[in-house]
Amino acid sequence: MIDATDTTHDWQMHSGEVCVLPIGSCEQHAHHLPLNTDITGADFFACLIADDLNAALLPAIPFGTCMEHSGFRGSISLRPETLMQIIRDVADEVERQSFRVLIIVNAHGGNFSLAPVVRDINRLDRALKILLVDWWEFLNPAVAADSRNLGIDLHAGEMETSFMLALRPDSVRPDAIDRVANADAIPLNPRDLNTFGMGHFSASGAVGHPSFASAEKGEAIINSVRERMLPHVRDRLRRLSEQPKYAGSGGIAIRAMSTADVAAGMELKALAGWNQTEDDWRLFLREAPDGCFVAVRNGRVVGTATAIRYGDELAWIGMMLVHPDFRRMGIGRLLLERALDSGSACRTIKLDATPLGEELYDKMEFADEYSLHRLTHHCLPALAAKSPHGISPIGEEHWESIATLDKQVFGADRVNLLKMLQTNDPSTACCVVRESRVRGFCLGRGGTNFHQVGPVVAGNAEDAILLAHAALRDLVGRAVVFDVPDAQSVFLQWLNSLGFVKQRSFIRMCRGDTMSGMPEQTFAICGPEIG
Repeated sequence: MIDATDTTHDWQMHSGEVCVLPIGSCEQHAHHLPLNTDITGADFFACLIADDLNAALLPAIPFGTCMEHSGFRGSISLRPETLMQIIRDVADEVERQSFRVLIIVNAHGGNFSLAPVVRDINRLDRALKILLVDWWEFLNPAVAADSRNLGIDLHAGEMETSFMLALRPDSVRPDAIDRVANADAIPLNPRDLNTFGMGHFSASGAVGHPSFASAEKGEAIINSVRERMLPHVRDRLRRLSEQPKYAGSGGIAIRAMSTADVAAGMELKALAGWNQTEDDWRLFLREAPDGCFVAVRNGRVVGTATAIRYGDELAWIGMMLVHPDFRRMGIGRLLLERALDSGSACRTIKLDATPLGEELYDKMEFADEYSLHRLTHHCLPALAAKSPHGISPIGEEHWESIATLDKQVFGADRVNLLKMLQTNDPSTACCVVRESRVRGFCLGRGGTNFHQVGPVVAGNAEDAILLAHAALRDLVGRAVVFDVPDAQSVFLQWLNSLGFVKQRSFIRMCRGDTMSGMPEQTFAICGPEIG
């Protein structure tokens, strides 16, 4: 723990992100307790918290809002708006100094303006979060309960007097303790302080039974508060760490995606550094109009997901994106659940997971199949000449054989998607034909950052390299990407020899029935969003 008795160098060296601010009040506490009673309480319990968390402890703010004590000389009140502005200024300062949590320890019930200013700051979802702690709320009701059994213990009564007897006995004047009853037929209560000042409750300023106080009860009060308050604070810090958003997952809605949302989808994919184009989003909407979803909050698109179905066999989950400012709000899970529902008629659901999403998919009963590596080249060099034996552009006469081969290898019918890839990018569309049969094929598509080559399907690595080489001839000088299963070591080595480098990895995951297929003949996939 560090505090104001330490130097600025000590504070610079402090690595904690939690700052603690005590707030008291300079106000009358009858004839027997000092004006600084609430300041003493704020300091004491703030120190307990700061010590427990190894936090930075600020000096107590000695003035609060104590208008109810008007008429009792020495009671100095701030206007509510003044106290609120002080909190705003302190919050700005500690946030600028890289503290991430400000714990306000309040010792005066009349500081009612603390709650709204804390809420106002927290709801802005700034880097700094504020936790408001009213220490008396953690007192076990069974402790120091004698006066409560007889009526109200509102101010300078048994509890506060016992606390001061335990902590600062030298400041308590026992000869001046009043014995105050609360025997009216319709007694005043705390809400009446909006109409009647404390002097209406008691001419002496004490409301309660200070004569029941003792140092032993004060120790019990302190121990009770300590036992309840410290775990509470640690729990709230844990919650803030796990979910710092003020609204949590509240206010999130999932709806169908439309063409009007394409621009928002492009923004999200750009923030993630992904490769898709507007044409890709339109492909999803055209091929799977009931499988494209957006998450919205306050009218803003903050997440996306797609689910393309390949017949009744397979649904493919893709484009699971959540805006960085809205992560850890459960949005990914909500989107995934809707995407899964849309593909529930299929026997199998698959996806290619990033490391960021793998934990969620594990929880949703997806199982790992194998890893894929993304290899990129930012400026493809000229390629050495290679015999194009058996390689030809894909023609209409080849599609029946390609559809049969791809269904065997991929495990589901996606010929319509493959034909769209050829239409959009004919330059990379080629196949290897031997003995009048298609033995392998290669397709590609443009991207925002890279030209994607894939799928590459072949019976062996030699044919896969021939196909990829033919596809790359028109991409010299371009940025190119392949997504390659990790089992294809020969193909990966060939790409490495051309200068391709690993950018990231994916994990192919499956939920539902295990599909047959022949993954050993897949040398590059279409892309993680479509398989």
